[in-house]
Amino acid sequence: MSSASEFAPADPVWRYGVYLFPIAPLLTLISTAALRFFVVAADREALGAGLVSFAVTVLAGWLSFLFAAVVAVALLMDALALRDRPGWNPNPWLVGALGLVHVAGAELAVAYLFSVPAIGYYVYRRRQRLHGSEGRGRAGTL
Repeated sequence: MSSASEFAPADPVWRYGVYLFPIAPLLTLISTAALRFFVVAADREALGAGLVSFAVTVLAGWLSFLFAAVVAVALLMDALALRDRPGWNPNPWLVGALGLVHVAGAELAVAYLFSVPAIGYYVYRRRQRLHGSEGRGRAGTL
C-alpha cells in the first residue's frame, strides 16, 4: 500500500484562495466611497443615485466580508497542507490568527494595515521557499 502523501498535489490548491487577499480591502474602499456618494445623493434628494449607491455600499460590504473569510480559510488550509513539507512549514496557529485579523478588517479597516502586508509577505515567502528560482526569467542565457 502506498502512503497518502504520494497522492498529495505538489502545490496545494489552497494558494488560489490566498491570492485573493487584495480583493477584500478594495471592496471595503468601494463600499466606503459608495457610502459617501449615498450621503451626497441624499442631501441632493437624488432618489436613483441614492438607491444605486446604497445597493453598492451593501453589496461591496458583504462581498468584502465574504472574500476576507475565504482568504482566512484558504490561509489556514494552505498552512496545514504545507506543514509536512521539507522546504517550508508555516505555523498554522500564527497563519490562522492572521486570517482572523484579515476577517476583522472587513468591519474595522485598520486591521487591513496589518493583514494585507503580512499576507503579501506570506505569499512572497511561500513562493520563494516552495518554488525557489523556478519561473524567473534568466537574462543573458540562451
